[in-house]
Amino acid sequence: MIQWNPYTPGYFENPYAHVAQCRTELPIQKGIHKEWVIFGHKEVKEVLRSASFRVLNLSDYFKEKEPLIVAPGTCPFLAMGTQTWIMYLNGGEHTCVRNLADMALRQIDFKPIIAEAVDHCFAQYSNKATVDIVDIATQIPLYIVEKMLGISGLCSYEQLKRFSHLVAISQDIFVSKHTYRDINEEFRWAFTFFEQLYQQAGEQNPQRVISFLKQFNHAHTEPLEKNEIISLIILLLMAALETTKDTMSVMLYEIMKDKQLGDYILSATDTEINVLSEELIRIASPLQYTVRVADEDVEIGGHHFPRNTKLFLCLASANRDPDVFPDPDAIQAKRNYNPHLSFGSGVHSCLGARIARNEIRSWLKPVTKHLQHYHLPADTKPVWQKTIFMRGIKSLTVVHNPSA
Repeated sequence: MIQWNPYTPGYFENPYAHVAQCRTELPIQKGIHKEWVIFGHKEVKEVLRSASFRVLNLSDYFKEKEPLIVAPGTCPFLAMGTQTWIMYLNGGEHTCVRNLADMALRQIDFKPIIAEAVDHCFAQYSNKATVDIVDIATQIPLYIVEKMLGISGLCSYEQLKRFSHLVAISQDIFVSKHTYRDINEEFRWAFTFFEQLYQQAGEQNPQRVISFLKQFNHAHTEPLEKNEIISLIILLLMAALETTKDTMSVMLYEIMKDKQLGDYILSATDTEINVLSEELIRIASPLQYTVRVADEDVEIGGHHFPRNTKLFLCLASANRDPDVFPDPDAIQAKRNYNPHLSFGSGVHSCLGARIARNEIRSWLKPVTKHLQHYHLPADTKPVWQKTIFMRGIKSLTVVHNPSA
């Protein structure tokens, strides 16, 4: 009998074969560590939209786990850094922080910044024989993040890249004690860095996210603590950079593999680009799993789950369920019905979904145009990140075409 095991040989290179087998043979099951995992689109969506489930509070999880990771009190920034991460909050606290973050993001006009980011990125590669598409997928959102937060030139590309990656994998399962210590130090750096920026933020740049958060919070009748605001800033940076980087790297790989797809993008109308963007988001699916906890006894797919049961929802499988997506492993540029769950569903659907969609629709054609000057050498395969909850490419080199 099939059992979910993310350490199955070849899983990190292609998890979809394994999760498809799980979905077909045992769509609701206990995995190798006795965690419940759900694979079908219908059941995953049902749990995501159900009021009978809550999200797992990551900050509380770290408070409980810290004594087991290292000596008590030595990694306090794990809990502090994640305390206002919206996707791990419930009830009124979730509503309050989500509304604040949404208002802050609406201060930014992203479209011209995205255009600047693409030009800025490819200007650096005009004379280079090879390019790692992960650098492209990192530098474009990094430029946007720097403008959004007003931090251009204040810290290095490598520092922000390392910080974003380590903070993102804090959400993964089976993280080593050594990595947790590294993550704690990155959070420590971020609190020092953003606390100084928060203190300096003022009315001269009210459209910047940090300035807006400071002004709004000071005027609010029930303001957040400074550490809570910094935790929220960290979330916005990580989500805008790491999640976008992972999504974009997979999309660029698909475009480099398929010349016809690239040609289609270059000739596509705005409406066709919008439809294709949803299909690429479905295929990329950077968040592979999410967790929900039952608030009461519930029944899903014929299985009874007692209160406080933790469920792993496999978005990667749900997004390739053939009952919903015919020929699910293929990119269908004109797949008009596309109820993918890459941004979740229900009250905890991704805050940045609107921005992510606008970003992809804005950069898809100009980036593809630039990539016409490069090719993917035969038999070249990406090096994939060794992460379970998040999926992205670690490295993939493409070669410049001198005659292009």
